[in-house]
Amino acid sequence: MDRAVSSSVEGSSHAVEKASALSKPIYDISPSSLHVFRFDELWQYRHLAALLAWRHIKSRYKQTMLGLLWAVIVPIAYTLIFVIFFGLVGVHPAGELPYVPSTFAAMTVWQLFARGVSEGATSLTANASLISKVYFPRIILPLAAILSALFDVAISLVILAGVLFWFQVPLQPAMMLAPVFVLQTALIVFAFSLWLSAIDGMYRDLRHALPLLLQLGLFISPVAYTTSALIPEQWAWLYECNPLVAPIEGIRWALLQGAPAVNLAALVKSLSITGVLMVTGLLFFARMERTIVDRV
Repeated sequence: MDRAVSSSVEGSSHAVEKASALSKPIYDISPSSLHVFRFDELWQYRHLAALLAWRHIKSRYKQTMLGLLWAVIVPIAYTLIFVIFFGLVGVHPAGELPYVPSTFAAMTVWQLFARGVSEGATSLTANASLISKVYFPRIILPLAAILSALFDVAISLVILAGVLFWFQVPLQPAMMLAPVFVLQTALIVFAFSLWLSAIDGMYRDLRHALPLLLQLGLFISPVAYTTSALIPEQWAWLYECNPLVAPIEGIRWALLQGAPAVNLAALVKSLSITGVLMVTGLLFFARMERTIVDRV
């Protein structure tokens, strides 16, 4: 009789455990049938984006003698090169604007684009081991690359403030709009990173072509010169299709008194191209996210 009682108790305990297991929530992390993002899920992983961005920053300056100084050495070096080159050829590429503040302001925006795109484009393949081991929204990786690039820009902006003070650039209310053009550049970086990171997951040729494309982009963007000074008026409409023209010229206008006002047509073109790239990039990235583990 005792054996019957114990087996009954044992059976009831197994039934309780089974019922308890069935009552626990089950989370399905399989990709959606639609190629769309769950932005609420992206918000839940915001701390992971910050953690990965900080890891980017630490690894970038690890075992370097100058450390964070490299964030300002590059734009300063490029500015000096442009000053020497245009001084030798006797060209005034910035018109009546003081050349060093004009170029350094543009280099700050360009460094955000170059750093963010170069790291964002390879963010998936560079974190292949992480992607294959744990689930998280893969879009976190290019976002983390952009956040780490913004850290460098914050340092460059401090140096830029010193440059403006050294050249006695007067204060003006438009300076409050300078962060808006930095944010616009970050959106451009995000749009490009979506496309390039997904393409890099399929074809490794991109990482070899990207440095060349970025060097070309430096010269077809108004970094070392202003649009009004060197670009013929009849070709300005085509030149403004470069989405970086508006934020670069915009930060000049915000910081330097006497700089040409932001061209409304260039601003509309920049925002439109950025919007198209971002929407199509989100769709393309979401499609690639379903199979990215097998590709990287």
